[in-house]
Amino acid sequence: IITNCIVMGRIEAFALANKPWASFLDGIGNGLGYGLILVIVAFFRELFGSGSLLGFRIVPESWYIAEGGFYSNCGLMLFPPMALIIVGCIIWVHRSRNKDLQEK
Repeated sequence: IITNCIVMGRIEAFALANKPWASFLDGIGNGLGYGLILVIVAFFRELFGSGSLLGFRIVPESWYIAEGGFYSNCGLMLFPPMALIIVGCIIWVHRSRNKDLQEK
């Protein structure tokens, strides 16, 4: 719901000041960008939270501590607040790589 509100607010603000074609392209770009972020967040939460992606086991059973390995699923990744932390990490990495985005 929050992502929809962000996208809709951004689209409306841009559309009020620009022509329809530019607004359409901006809306498509923003929707795809936020969609990509949601897929990235879901990827990391599922991988580290359950050791699988789309129902397929990614982390081999032999890696788990119960089998004598070194890995244990991080159940905290499955809780909603971790999505916010992952988005914060994405923003941090993006801003550290692009110096123009850093606040002065």
